[in-house]
Amino acid sequence: MLRYDDINEISDGRLYSENDMVRVDTNGCEGCSKCCESDMGNSIVLDPYDIYHMTEGTGKSFDELLVNFLVELDMIDNIVLPHIKMDNGCGFLNADKRCSIHKYRPSICRLFPLGRLYNDKGFDYILQTGECIKTGCTKIKVDKWLGIENLEHHTAFINKWHRFLKYERKKVREITERAENEALRISNISEEDLAIYAGIVGDTGIIEEKGIAEYRILKCAAFREGATEGTKAVMKTVLRIFYMEGYDHDNDFFTQFDERLKTALAELRKIN
Repeated sequence: MLRYDDINEISDGRLYSENDMVRVDTNGCEGCSKCCESDMGNSIVLDPYDIYHMTEGTGKSFDELLVNFLVELDMIDNIVLPHIKMDNGCGFLNADKRCSIHKYRPSICRLFPLGRLYNDKGFDYILQTGECIKTGCTKIKVDKWLGIENLEHHTAFINKWHRFLKYERKKVREITERAENEALRISNISEEDLAIYAGIVGDTGIIEEKGIAEYRILKCAAFREGATEGTKAVMKTVLRIFYMEGYDHDNDFFTQFDERLKTALAELRKIN
């Protein structure tokens, strides 16, 4: 996800579609693997489509990719998502410094040095300047460079996934903000009103045992702890449905994703 006020800071200033020609063809990256050997942190974020293909190509489940330290989970823009472990370069780089899963490589790897710039209607492709050190790149059509089958369906999936992640982040933010608002309200109301509140919610016994001041502290902490558990539940639900539950590689990914999307939305709506 790229979000900048001025795309000229990171690109050639142009917006590309899948039918445009762009100078990114490295002609097989012969003699170069710098991007794969670099410490790129958590930047190679994996979406469900990536996991569908990576588990197919490696024969490993998502859990096995984690256990073998090929993939990591990390907080990315306030939610947990998987990414290629890149602190010592990519673990899928073989002894000849070539990609061992090239046919099944993640979408971000397919894009590079292109990127996606999102807008209200979807996204455009941009050419990230200064990212690829390979010289003498030639022009190639964007869709050919990506090499993704059913690119139209993939584009629709990317837009759905992007919107869903926005919804997940909003859900996490709302749970946290609601708890903070409740904690702030409890912090500021009078002892008399707090005692009335305790009676309404059935906490009178706690005040009798702990006192009104301690009850105020405990109640604020409880709201925040509840928010932590709620946000964890949201993120665990997303990871389970879209990543941990294996895909059927004999059937269409996009159909499976749409079904999982419905399931995820239904389950997330139940979490407060």
